[in-house]
Amino acid sequence: MSVLPIRNKNFLGLINLSPLYCWRDFDMDPNLLKRLIKLLLVFCAIYSLFMLATLNISIDTHIWLAASAFLFIILLSKNYSTRATAFILIIGAFISFRYIYWRFQETLPWESQLDLPFALFLFAAECYGIMIYVLGMFVTVKPYERKRIPIDTNAPLPSVDIYIPTYNEPIDVVEPTILAAARMDYIGEFRVYVLDDGGTYQKLQHHDIDVSATAKRRADTLKIFCKEVKASYITREKNEHAKAGNINHALKKTSGDLILILDADHVPTRDFLMNTIGLFQRHPNLGFIQTPHFFVTPGPVERNLGIEDKVPSENEMFYNKILLGMDSWNGCFFCGSAAVLRRTALEEVGGISTRTITEDADTALNIHSKGWDSGYLNIAMVAGLSPDTFGAYVTQRSRWAQGMIQIFLLNNPLLKRGLSLGQRLCYFNSTVYWFFPIFRTIFLISPLLYLLLDLQIFVGNVTDFLIFVMPHLVTSVMITQRLFGGTRRAFFSELYETALSIYLFLPTLSVLVNPTKPSFVVTPKGETTKQVCFSKLTPFMAFIFGLVLLAEAWGIYRYIQFPTEQSQLILVIIFNTFNIILIILCLGAMLEKQQRRSEPRLLVNEKAVIKIENMSFQATLNDISLKGAQLTLHEGEHGIRQGDIVNVVYFTEKGKSTKTKKPLYQRVHLNMRVVALKNGRHGAQIYCLLESNLASDMQIQYTKAYGQSSRWKKRRRYEESLNQNILSSALDLFSLACENLSRVLTTSVRNRLKTIPVKDKKEFQND
Repeated sequence: MSVLPIRNKNFLGLINLSPLYCWRDFDMDPNLLKRLIKLLLVFCAIYSLFMLATLNISIDTHIWLAASAFLFIILLSKNYSTRATAFILIIGAFISFRYIYWRFQETLPWESQLDLPFALFLFAAECYGIMIYVLGMFVTVKPYERKRIPIDTNAPLPSVDIYIPTYNEPIDVVEPTILAAARMDYIGEFRVYVLDDGGTYQKLQHHDIDVSATAKRRADTLKIFCKEVKASYITREKNEHAKAGNINHALKKTSGDLILILDADHVPTRDFLMNTIGLFQRHPNLGFIQTPHFFVTPGPVERNLGIEDKVPSENEMFYNKILLGMDSWNGCFFCGSAAVLRRTALEEVGGISTRTITEDADTALNIHSKGWDSGYLNIAMVAGLSPDTFGAYVTQRSRWAQGMIQIFLLNNPLLKRGLSLGQRLCYFNSTVYWFFPIFRTIFLISPLLYLLLDLQIFVGNVTDFLIFVMPHLVTSVMITQRLFGGTRRAFFSELYETALSIYLFLPTLSVLVNPTKPSFVVTPKGETTKQVCFSKLTPFMAFIFGLVLLAEAWGIYRYIQFPTEQSQLILVIIFNTFNIILIILCLGAMLEKQQRRSEPRLLVNEKAVIKIENMSFQATLNDISLKGAQLTLHEGEHGIRQGDIVNVVYFTEKGKSTKTKKPLYQRVHLNMRVVALKNGRHGAQIYCLLESNLASDMQIQYTKAYGQSSRWKKRRRYEESLNQNILSSALDLFSLACENLSRVLTTSVRNRLKTIPVKDKKEFQND
């Protein structure tokens, strides 16, 4: 097998830890001894860094070191070369090691048997945080931006099978994906297969008549649609091993050289295959290519907080930064969808893994261990749906957390044969990260232990805080901002983790107790919310908020009444205040906004024409979905009424010129029914739905809304432009917390008023 060209001159990604592997290849590889010497030098450098960090030095010397580190980071802040980044990361690791050494030596209550266990829990949580921080620096030190390789028309063209596994997603969610997959551009042979686990014999013969009837109607509808768009429908007898079992069943019934897997709600652009297949032609040892998951709907946290157009999407940090770093170590993993896999690589590892509920990452780990390479092409070519509610968001992340911990326990990357050191650390970082619910919960409750129960979890004062803690915190935030600032605002990772941690705490612990217990749960998609309401998960977060608020009030009281405790109390009160801000934002994220549309509408704002009978009106096509559109009429008198059938005319892209490579456009006509009208500031707004359910009409809408990956590229660039400095991000976070506290309290009062009888309500309002 040929090997992908080396992307990172650092040798760590090329060394296999297995001694047998090294001796086996020693004669074949004359450079192996040189690589081993380099590896030894790196370990010596790491050991030296550790020894320097643990030296007993004076406070003045420590202050001088911290100030120098801060100055170096400032001076190199505009230099984004790999060497500058590596130097800054070494400085950051040094400061963090100094801090954790000081914490262990000076701040633990060794003399108190009652306080010590709780203090050690907090210390362990901090060690975990620093480990993840340092691993993250290693993984992302040199991002690799892979380039698209055009398809070689002179070489054999691989055949492609497109799998769309589905279970219980609404038809309106699945149809756009099937239609888009069937209309892809590719000069070779490809086939689309809908893998319907909602239409299995087991589902159709369910003992509940309503369940079986619903499954039959859904299956019949899918079969009809598949026939219309010339896709193949595959189902099986039993629902075994969830999505992994569904795909493995299809593997036996298909024969394509490559397999593109798409989640039921991931609508691909037309150029997906044209952008990815060339990589497999160029690199015969390429096992799979992953591409970003782009979401056209905001996540529930961003949407409910009202910041969907003000901050980058939560997923962008992973898909636009972390995976680029993992690719430089040949350690990018399969993310379950929007990926093309080589059949031979997949068959060599026995198909999709059924050992864990994150079958995608587990499968990638197995593929890498067999010597196959991976790649990450950072071009967004699918448009998916984020979870619609906070409850669905928790369901999705609970599966991810449990599955990644399963991999850590059942298929540990540090112990698995066949991986390079870089790959081991990439997978180790990805799996260990999902222990965060346990440690984030410790950070939440630790201030409460001190403020309410007077447990000595930290021995120190304000001076210690300024000398040792502040340099660590400041350099950590600055380095995180350097690495991920374009894709994640400062302190927003803490927000996301806090919102999830108390709900994932028990599921995470349950996996540690019984690693084989978790079962695959499909994330609900296409949910709607008729009115503003709190998530069903809110009461527990509200309880935590009340507890933290009580601790804050009691801490302030103690600060005023007991001057001798002020030096320690002020530190704990500061961290508890930060937790209060995060919990307020979590409550705001649980206040579900009204959402009536079951499918997303995408902004267009292009010229259009509305025709009715013999009249034509100039309009603006504001937004579009697969089955509808919103337009604005600029003329005062139009005579259009609700229920009228109108002909909507607009331009859509039909390809590119072979000479100039510029887009070519065509005019299209669609009959739509007017379902609503209202007067807007710029004219009459008309809401329309397609009059027919023909796939050909939806195809026209698809081409306009989802057809070109350039649309998603522009959106991702816009999100990167939302970057803010650390201070602005902190101020915005505080302002957002104040705004959402008002929202939460106002909604709570309104909900309370709705439950009061009319007579009592009038008396309450008079009072």
